[in-house]
Amino acid sequence: MISLSDVSESYDFFTGVPDSRLKPFIKEIEDSPFKHIPALNEGQAIGIAVGAELAGMKSCVYLQNSGLGNCINALTSLCIPHNIHPLLVIGHREGLPQHKVMGEVDEKMLKLIGYMDYIIV
Repeated sequence: MISLSDVSESYDFFTGVPDSRLKPFIKEIEDSPFKHIPALNEGQAIGIAVGAELAGMKSCVYLQNSGLGNCINALTSLCIPHNIHPLLVIGHREGLPQHKVMGEVDEKMLKLIGYMDYIIV
């Protein structure tokens, strides 16, 4: 499990899409003095995080691995070309049928696109 203290020394802005596996982490963010803007979807969270980075903050995006596909385009067309790399905190799931495929390829997909700023929990 991940804790806010694992990332709070380096990051001061948080955004993402709720995930039950990351619920304690998200609760810590909500109770912290850090800036936090929940997103409607993962692509939007990446856009919000990039805006925060351009404003001088260090951003962290939390999401469920099943939503990783929703932000791949934002990572490859916005983050990587402009060298803006928000930390991704990804709740990993693969046990249920709807999470099986993405659970098997999430880390491979990130490595394939060359995105190295992530923590899978």
